Amino acid sequence: MIDIHTHLHPPRLFAAIRRWFVENSDWKLTQPTEPGEVAQGLRSHGVKQFVFCSYAHKPAMAEELNAWLAQTARSLDGFGLPLATVHPDDENVDGYYEKALSAGCIGLKIHEDVQKINIDDPRLEAVHALTAERGGFVLVHVGAIPFSDNTNNGPGRIASVLARHPRLNVVIAHLGVPDTLAYLDLTEKFDNLYLDTTMALSSRSPLRASLDPMRLVPYARRILFGSDYPNLPHPYEEEVSAVQALPLSDGEKRLIFEENAAKLLKL
Repeated sequence: MIDIHTHLHPPRLFAAIRRWFVENSDWKLTQPTEPGEVAQGLRSHGVKQFVFCSYAHKPAMAEELNAWLAQTARSLDGFGLPLATVHPDDENVDGYYEKALSAGCIGLKIHEDVQKINIDDPRLEAVHALTAERGGFVLVHVGAIPFSDNTNNGPGRIASVLARHPRLNVVIAHLGVPDTLAYLDLTEKFDNLYLDTTMALSSRSPLRASLDPMRLVPYARRILFGSDYPNLPHPYEEEVSAVQALPLSDGEKRLIFEENAAKLLKL
C-alpha cells in the first residue's frame, strides 16, 4: 500500500497546527507527530511508501521548510517522499523551488485555504511548468473544505491550469469534495488528473463525500489512496476499510491502494 497524502511538519509548526485544531474544531488528534514515529505507525498499517507534505502559510518560510522536508526524507531512508511548498509572495520562488526539487522533493503541495493562495495564481505558472518538466505532481487541497463548500469554481480553475500545462500531474485531495463528480468528469479530458481518497470515504469523516460509491467504479485508475495521517480524527483503519468496501474488484482496489501511485511516482 502507498499512502499519497500524509503530513510531517517541524516540531513547532506541528504543535501550532495541533493547537489550532483544539481551539477551532472538535477533532480529536492523538496520533504521533515525530517523523520516525509517524513512519513506524504507517508501516504498522502495511504502508510500503508514503508521500508527506507541509505548507508555508505565510511568506519567508517556504525555503527553510523545504530544507527540513528534504532532510526528513533522507532520515527516513526513502520510505517517505516529500512534497515541497512555496508561497507566491516570496522573492525567488522559482529558484528555491528548483532547489527543493534538486534536494529530493518530488513535487508541490498547495493548501488553498491554509495558505490563502490559489493553484491558478499567475505567479505559480513557472512553478507548474517546472513541476511538469521534472515529472512531479501537485497535490492540491482546493477551497476551504470542510469549513466551507465554496471552492471558487475549483474544477474550472483546475481545468484552466491543466489546459496551460498539459504535462502537469495534479492530484485533487479529498476526492475533490464537494465537486467530486465534476472532477471525475474532468479525468476523461485530462489524462494526468487524479483524485485521492483522503478522508472522503470514512463514515465518521467530516470530509465524507456524499455520492453513490458506484459512481467511482469507472474511475479506479484515476484514484489514489490517501489518509491525512497523522492528522486524522478517526483510526487509520477506517481510511483503509472505507476503500476496501467500495464495489470494486480486487484488481481495481490494488490500483487505488498501490499501482496508480507507483505509476505516478515512477516506482
